Amino acid sequence: MPALARRGLVAYKPLLRAALPELPDWLTSRRSKGSFTAQRIAGLARHRDRLDGLIVSSPLVHGGLIDPAAVRSALAQAARGQSATVIADLHQLIVTCWWLSGQTTRTEVAAC
Repeated sequence: MPALARRGLVAYKPLLRAALPELPDWLTSRRSKGSFTAQRIAGLARHRDRLDGLIVSSPLVHGGLIDPAAVRSALAQAARGQSATVIADLHQLIVTCWWLSGQTTRTEVAAC
């Protein structure tokens, strides 16, 4: 992919904008790498109960591969903004738990 196709003269992310036109303009037009830590913390706080349930019911817990108490403690700290360093790790774990549980989003169901 040539550099000009990845970063147009007028649009910063022309391929992303073309592939996902529903994305908000503030996201596809920003020119920095920016941090989404504040949004992640807010999301963890808002959905903490649901994420706790996802973790506790995960096959990783049932298989004895992760300690749910330790993960829930890290989640609680991250949701309070006390331990931002574990947010990326929590994100990967939560996505893995979600994937292993076979959950789908409304968009995925509508596409079937």
